[in-house]
Amino acid sequence: MQILGPRTRECYPLFLVALATLITSPAQGQVSSPRRLRFKVLSSGKLLVSWKEPRGNFESYTFIYSTEPGGKEHELQISKGENKAEIEHFNPAKEYNVKVITVSGTQKSAPLEGKYTAKGTISEDDSAPLKLKDTSDDTNEISEVDQFVCKTPAIADIVILVDGSWSIGRINFRLVRMFLENLVNAFAVGFDKTRIGLAQYSGDPRIEWHLNAYTTKDAVIDAVKNLPYKGGNTLTGLALTYILENSFKPESGSRPGVPKIGILITDGKSQDDVIPPAQSLREAGIELFAIGVKNADENELKAIASPPHDTHVYNVADFTIMSTIVEA
Repeated sequence: MQILGPRTRECYPLFLVALATLITSPAQGQVSSPRRLRFKVLSSGKLLVSWKEPRGNFESYTFIYSTEPGGKEHELQISKGENKAEIEHFNPAKEYNVKVITVSGTQKSAPLEGKYTAKGTISEDDSAPLKLKDTSDDTNEISEVDQFVCKTPAIADIVILVDGSWSIGRINFRLVRMFLENLVNAFAVGFDKTRIGLAQYSGDPRIEWHLNAYTTKDAVIDAVKNLPYKGGNTLTGLALTYILENSFKPESGSRPGVPKIGILITDGKSQDDVIPPAQSLREAGIELFAIGVKNADENELKAIASPPHDTHVYNVADFTIMSTIVEA
């Protein structure tokens, strides 16, 4: 997801693929950049990289990739309409840096950039690997959690609101932590960049940390790893009011003139009314994303989220496939 301000180009991969869309504006002439960069590990031992075709006229793509540490750049020419490339001899121990450039005659777009890293999973006892369910109907599956790193300069105040009710359970809450870690990795976190705060709710909401609590990505990830499971009922409406009154405030680290984003993660229907508090957040200029898992009510998610719903509402059937939300 990208938000364009008067002077700053900002990118928010959300939903986070979707938590979202990666939209880049025309640059270096009038050629638009590709959008929605995605990665998939194929059973043939290749890394498939795909993207969404840009708007406007163009002729082809230049695809550039390299590996770290120590890899040289490789360049491929991709025909219009292909919108994908395969990297041979995929090595999960390496980090893959990718650029996709739209070409029209002598003009080129700004590059769509991304980074892929294979990441280990967690287990029920936090000591052995937890195998995620096979949610693919073919052999082209992602067997590990995917990480997307957006390299576009970004600034935003993001507050994540996490459902910690009993219906989630302790094992699934570990998967929520994994998803949150993957999400945080997608942003350039810093005091003068993107700030991330988090609140958890059930019967009563609480602040886990404010927007101004951590100034580095590593610090936020450490906080995510140590996020305790709350337990309780599901009062989403109360929690939405709570973050409006407590998280998006100057004393909590909210900055004037900076885009405000709220991200809700829930697994069930709220036991109170969500419509008035969600409307209050939106009227306050806060862009809302709603992520539902398992038994979440999609109509309720749409009532909470900002329009358009196709880019602000995400609903997955199981906690084990939450990582598919962070792909763009």
